[in-house]
This record gives sequence, C-alpha cells and structure tokens, in this order.
Amino acid sequence: MQISQDSLFVVVEGKDLDARFYDQICASSGKIEAAGYQIWLAEQLKDDDTGSSAGGKKAVLAHFDYFKAAGKLTVPTSSGKHSIAFMVDRDNEDVSGGRRRSPHVVYTDMFDVEAEIFVHGSDEEALAGMLSLDSASATQLASDLDGWIADLANSWREWITLCTIAKAAGAGCDVGFGRESWLNKPKYGSVETAKLAAAENKVSTSTRHSAQDFNVISSRIKTRINIYYAKGDGRRLIKGKWLPSYLMHRVKAHFGTAPVSYKGAADAVSRAYLATCNFTEKWANYYSDRLEPLV
Repeated sequence: MQISQDSLFVVVEGKDLDARFYDQICASSGKIEAAGYQIWLAEQLKDDDTGSSAGGKKAVLAHFDYFKAAGKLTVPTSSGKHSIAFMVDRDNEDVSGGRRRSPHVVYTDMFDVEAEIFVHGSDEEALAGMLSLDSASATQLASDLDGWIADLANSWREWITLCTIAKAAGAGCDVGFGRESWLNKPKYGSVETAKLAAAENKVSTSTRHSAQDFNVISSRIKTRINIYYAKGDGRRLIKGKWLPSYLMHRVKAHFGTAPVSYKGAADAVSRAYLATCNFTEKWANYYSDRLEPLV
C-alpha cells in the first residue's frame, strides 16, 4: 500500500465470482478508476509468521480485524491516502445479527455475490448464450421465468425463516443456509406440516438459549423477515447458491421434451449471468457509494 500508486485495495472472499464482480464494480466508478485500485483474494494474503493463507468470509474478516488493530485500514503517504475495503456476503446478518460496523467492511446488498449476479443479470441474454437458443425462444423463456427468484423466496419462506432463526440462536442442527430446504415436497412444492414442526423442534432444542430467550429471538427474526416480504423484497433473503438448481428446474419445465442441450449448464450458469450484468446501472451505486469515500 505504501509504495503503490493505487489508492484502493479491495479484499474479496470468493475466487469463483467475486474478483470479476468487484473489479467491474470498481471499473464502473470514474472516481475509483481514476484513483487506481487492486482486487485481492483473501487467500493471497499470507500470515508473515506461518506463511499460511485462507479464503472465505471468515478470512476476510480476520484480515479486517488485523488491519484495524494495527491502525492500517487507511495509510497516508506523500502521494495521498491508501485504503483497504473488505467485501463480504451479507448472509442475512442484517436480520440474524453479527455484522461488523465499519466503512471498510462492505456487505453485499443481496444475500451474497451469487444472488447479486442472478438478480441483476439478464435471463434472456445469459440463457440464450448458454443453451444456444434462438432469439424468439430466449424471449419466451425469459417471459416465463419472470420473477423466478421471488418465486423461490415465496416457496421456501418457512425454510429461510428457520435458517435465519437457527443462525441467530446458534443452533447446531441440519437447519441452516448450508442446505437446501427439506421442508417442501416436492423440492419446490408445498411445505409439509410434519416436516416444518420437526425442523422447528430441532432448531429450538439445539440452542443453548433458554426457551424464553429463544422465543424472543425467534419472534424478532420473524418480524424482520415479514417486513422484507411485505415490501416485496423476499428475493433479498435468498442464498445465491440455491438459485442455479432452481433456475434449471424452471428452464427444464419450460422446455419439457424439446431438444435443448443442458450439458455443462449447471456449472456455467453463474458465469453466464455475470457476463450480462450491467455495472453502469443504478443498482451498482450501492457499492460505489460505499467505496468511493475510501479513495
């Protein structure tokens, strides 16, 4: 930082999509681009003593803690100030709690980077290229998919709520954002009452909180989540890694027995959507508004 001509150093948690996503965020800001910036994966930063490194959100926040303790989140030099920004997935922590409060820690607006990409990418463009569709077929498919992310948020509302409660209450069970919903049958169908009751019991009995405290936590989370849905923002609670399988479920339902090639689609879909994101649109201001004050 002290010898670089770049003003902003951006540390990201994931190596699959994050580097490109945040590079395009920074490049879309004239102020950031003029000041100069660098994108660093968390695992590129190594411990001076052990030489070890790690990726992911936990590593990014550990680096933030280190630089904050050292008083080096911003380093003044003769050529100007140099700052570090730590970009991490929100993971519904605005609902469950646990967010860091610092202008140097920037959380995603959606649940995570993957969710950002699917929300702001183009169904028509991404799927036309990935599935080799003609224009008319791609347009018809996009029309059929309209609101598909919100559809999943509505279908899995009970699962999202329980996962958030489990996170807030520190519950150690098989209800959590690391898994897809096992409450619905079929997978994207209606919630089974018995499974919902079983899941609620697992969450409530696998936390160290008293029954009274757990009920307070549960009530608070449900109220916050209800606000999201009441505002039509349920899609902001959806984990991005859940979206590819649901999207392909909808795409296959649309085409039925039509001869469409899905080879490699599950692995390519996220990058296909990322390539169609327009970072000059208003949604990207959420990030530039938080990063520009650092340069």
